[in-house]
Amino acid sequence: MLSATLGLLAVLFLAFGDGLVPEDCPRLDVPRDILTQVPGAPITLTCLNEELKNNATIRWTLEDKPIGPQLGQREMVGGKLLLRSVQYSDSGNYTCYVNGSLVRTLPLLVVDPPEEPVLSCHWKSFVSRIQCEWSPQRKPSPQTEAVLLVRHVQKEAMFQKPCQYLQGSQKFSCPFHLRQEDDSLYLVVLCVTNGVMRKVSKAQQFRGYEVLQPDPPTNITVTAVDKKPHRLNVTWKDPPSWNSTYYRLQFELRYRAEKTKDFTKIMSKDQHSLIISDAWMGKRHVVQIRAQEEFSLGKWSEWSQEVTGTPWTETKTTTVGTELFISTQAPTTRENCIESLSPENPEGITNTLPGPDSPHSSYTFLVAGGSLVLGTILFIGIIMRYRKKSKLTALKEGKPNVLPPFSLGQLVSEKPQSTPVLVPLISPSVSPSSSEPTNAPGHSRKDIVDPPSPYDVTNRDYFFFQK
Repeated sequence: MLSATLGLLAVLFLAFGDGLVPEDCPRLDVPRDILTQVPGAPITLTCLNEELKNNATIRWTLEDKPIGPQLGQREMVGGKLLLRSVQYSDSGNYTCYVNGSLVRTLPLLVVDPPEEPVLSCHWKSFVSRIQCEWSPQRKPSPQTEAVLLVRHVQKEAMFQKPCQYLQGSQKFSCPFHLRQEDDSLYLVVLCVTNGVMRKVSKAQQFRGYEVLQPDPPTNITVTAVDKKPHRLNVTWKDPPSWNSTYYRLQFELRYRAEKTKDFTKIMSKDQHSLIISDAWMGKRHVVQIRAQEEFSLGKWSEWSQEVTGTPWTETKTTTVGTELFISTQAPTTRENCIESLSPENPEGITNTLPGPDSPHSSYTFLVAGGSLVLGTILFIGIIMRYRKKSKLTALKEGKPNVLPPFSLGQLVSEKPQSTPVLVPLISPSVSPSSSEPTNAPGHSRKDIVDPPSPYDVTNRDYFFFQK
């Protein structure tokens, strides 16, 4: 019942506010005989209401400085001064003299009619003051003043707050204090006057929570995450105007790739950092953040300015020389091509090099190890063969009468005999025609060296048989 009554009172006040509030609007004390006009309009100043004699001399001054007719601007007709298009510089006291005698002084004020103000109110935090503002479309005259009229509906109390024109932002600002967490119903009206005319805004009603609107977050940074090509780390801080550690904010972050139009949004509760985990690899992203009271009281702030960042990308080094790559990639099909063209790999480039965990790397290691062992065995065999051949060569050089070895084909008869005959593979140390040992001087039995192995590894006739 009480809320319905308050709502009815507010509606009635809004309906009749324009007729009631102007009585409370202040205005400058202006003499009643002052003449006013807007810039660009004509005005006529009359020296005497009666007709002047033919020989009468009329002279006009502006702030005690003589003025005369000016083509297209000023014209004197009888005892009247016609100003065709007044400007701000035409304001002042005009004095009329007839035959050298002062007749009258007419004050003229050239002013712009004030615009009808459009009022907006917002509360940046619970610990700050409410700001009601108006931004005129054109610069107001120096005489323009604004006053905010505030009515507390429940208490039926009304008070005034003067407004200040801010040259930098070119707007009228009207702050007034409100208790923390005050959700009472208020009604506000802005009254503007230039000393001669006045305009009143439409009455607005609001509750404290309804106009709560923080500023956008500040100090936003977007950085890459090391070795994570699809992640971005975003950090930010509360706006300085929030200025509270007791009351907290919730945040909404939106981001997109630089060449796209659709945003992705993420909510963050009482945190000042967030990881984007689905960023496009190698693409610059645009990030914006806005804030609201943690329990969704009031309005969202405006979006912050755009901040850009690019995910981590691997630095490629150029290798000089020719490299041989053995591709183990399966044949390319239409499905493979479609899968390779993704937002993460828009150009369809695939990597055919085996990774550290790939089975191809262990296979390569086994092949290389086997090749190394085989090479080592071959090398050892060649060395042993060379050493044995060197010994045989030295033995032959020590026996000048030793005949060259017979071939295997010469020692074996062409037709096999019934009785097996043992034939030495190496000829004896004596001539085959002699049955007795040679008693040549200088060759005693002691000097005879034991015969070598019956197998001669250097005889190639083992592998070639004579017919």
